[in-house]
Amino acid sequence: MGKEGYKLNINSNEVNITAASENGLFYGIQTLLQMIPTNQSDYKTFEIPSVEIIDKPAFSWRGIMLDVSRHYQPKEYIKQFIDILAFHKINTFHWHLTDGIGWRIEIDQYPLLTEKGAFRKVKENKNPWQEFELAASKTSPDTYGGFYTKDDIKEIIEYASSRYITIIPEIEMPGHSEAATFCYPQYICKGAKPGSGIYCAGNDETFIFLQNILDEVIELFPSQYIHIGGDEVGKEQWANCPKCGERKKKEKLADEHELQSYFIKRMEKYISSKGKKLIGWDEILEGGLAENATVMSWTGQEGGIKAANSGHDVIMSPIDYCYLDHYQGYNNNEPQGWGGYNGLKRVYTFNPIPEAVMPENRKYILGGQANLWTENISKTEHLEYMLMPRLAALSEAVWNNEKDWNRFKNNLDVQFDRYNKMGYNYSNSSNTPMIKSCNIDSINQSLSIELYTELDLYPIYYTLDGSEPTMSSNLYDGSINITNTSDLKAAAFRKNKQVGYILELPNLLNKATLGTVSYITSFNEKYSGGGATALIDNKFAIKRGDDKNWQGFEKENAEFIIDLGQEQEIHEFNANFFQHIGSTSVMLPSKVSIYTSLNGNEYTLVKDDCIAYNPFPDAFIENINLTFDKHKARFVKVIAVNTQTLPSDHPRKGANAWVFIDEVSIN
Repeated sequence: MGKEGYKLNINSNEVNITAASENGLFYGIQTLLQMIPTNQSDYKTFEIPSVEIIDKPAFSWRGIMLDVSRHYQPKEYIKQFIDILAFHKINTFHWHLTDGIGWRIEIDQYPLLTEKGAFRKVKENKNPWQEFELAASKTSPDTYGGFYTKDDIKEIIEYASSRYITIIPEIEMPGHSEAATFCYPQYICKGAKPGSGIYCAGNDETFIFLQNILDEVIELFPSQYIHIGGDEVGKEQWANCPKCGERKKKEKLADEHELQSYFIKRMEKYISSKGKKLIGWDEILEGGLAENATVMSWTGQEGGIKAANSGHDVIMSPIDYCYLDHYQGYNNNEPQGWGGYNGLKRVYTFNPIPEAVMPENRKYILGGQANLWTENISKTEHLEYMLMPRLAALSEAVWNNEKDWNRFKNNLDVQFDRYNKMGYNYSNSSNTPMIKSCNIDSINQSLSIELYTELDLYPIYYTLDGSEPTMSSNLYDGSINITNTSDLKAAAFRKNKQVGYILELPNLLNKATLGTVSYITSFNEKYSGGGATALIDNKFAIKRGDDKNWQGFEKENAEFIIDLGQEQEIHEFNANFFQHIGSTSVMLPSKVSIYTSLNGNEYTLVKDDCIAYNPFPDAFIENINLTFDKHKARFVKVIAVNTQTLPSDHPRKGANAWVFIDEVSIN
């Protein structure tokens, strides 16, 4: 059964859990807890089924990473977080304690790391990493931060240990270290700007500084592993640094990639000398991998495959399956996420062992891990929302080699009740209705829509008049046929309560739906939105730059003509535009102008509207609604003016600006 396996026997007389170690007994108890009915008013008496379960995990590393650098979480909540992990049989807590904008661990020899490096200045309409600046005072209203004392960390380690969870600390190097290098600028390259965030690889004092830090970290944490990051290192300043140049020459290093490898190998030897093992993100493969290093493969599975096939231990954590800061639903009401889409089912299908790993090398795959970065996550409610129920999917993916989606999703029906009872703010995104298909019948002038939810467990009810759906509304039975302009709203219901968000699709089958679009300026092929019908196909893009329904125009105005097919009386134009300053180059247009024509040759301006610049950094959709006097027209020309270049307060100032548009309606 191994260290973590157990046998659970329940009959009419007793509950018996047998295991080779306390770890196994603990997991047997977690299984028993999951069998207790959730509909109890009290737990003085209850019934559980007679059963025999023989169970053990497929992988020894079942991990979750929590980033507390971007947004700090207090000690007491870290304990609650550990309880959540233990309940899901996670045995490794990877604690991301340092990064560019926050140092969260007390280091006696370098007190400025927490006295200054743990506190940043909050700036209006700026994400934390934009124009990052250490706070002048810990107590000023515009200060954000916090850190863990050594006593805090000892207490948390003991708490985790009692739940059979190992904590792996991460101390970032050689990059992602702005806070640290603002506090101790003597460890950056000559000529680099203050707080550049990259340690000088040519300065021996840099290594002494980091070794002294690691000495204190190693003394605190009993874990076998120390994570040093090693990812996303900008190497330009190394290329221009005299000391780094001397280092390359002395060590016969071909380039900055090999210099990074030198840096990691040197730190790996030091960590090994302390009886510990180094873990780094898969960029530590660049320039050659340190002899005893373990690779955590995040950029994909390729790095992990390469490392395992060369005989190195690997933890699989690929971004496409394991990043829980990514969105988990297609709905504009989803809270701000980062990156792309990692739905519940995708997480569940995660397999830590890719086929490309040779059979004899699969022993080097220690397991898998999900990562929860907190660029956009400051509140514990949001953190739990992003974590659950995807944590349940990840837990099963790294515990059990035999997956059964239908069994898992049906078990989630009970798990939701358990989450409710435990007071967790879990996500119901998997129950939010989404569009499966949307087909226009131009002959019968109708629209047929099919809906689905990811779990497909609960009934969907809908309305076509824009009112909120209830269980007295229309019951969805496989398709919705629309013959008049309608505002569709749909929601799923579980135990007489709405679950998930409402799907909202306004102006379906409007006057533009049966028309055709011709372009005066061409859209960018990378962001086609689906081609020439994208703007009038009744498929609505959501507030993510990677949504395939957005149609993009780089540095050029979005100019197009909609042919309504015949003269019609019109008085209103509607379109959605996207902006996300924090992560993209997509800006709202500065002006939208509407022209109409009867013959397609002579156009008259009927309305234009200047759009004020909005510096809000997060993603949002702006619905531009323009009304004008009723009149007959067949052709509608639209010009959405591109700002062409990004403004001076944009993170990518001076670069080409984009306009993203989707779903034009005319009434």
